[in-house]
Amino acid sequence: MSYSLKSTVMEKDLRVLVKVNDRIIAGEIQRMLEESEIYSILESDNPASSVMNMYSGLKANETIRLIVNKDDYQKGVEIVNNSSFHDLLKVD
Repeated sequence: MSYSLKSTVMEKDLRVLVKVNDRIIAGEIQRMLEESEIYSILESDNPASSVMNMYSGLKANETIRLIVNKDDYQKGVEIVNNSSFHDLLKVD
């Protein structure tokens, strides 16, 4: 019971910054944010995609959500909008 309560409390502190269909781009954005001391989570709608990519060599379809703390959200928006990724991504 306490696990679900913790999970709910934590979810209130998190916001989706961007959604992208390319894991490499998501990783680059994550690295860029970390350089500004904004730490993020990459969440895939297809968790098995990395294993599928590794073993089959095929690129699995997935959407990656880059999630940040709500306190870092606005700074993250500014970083993405001022980067070379601003045309590729729609910031939520």
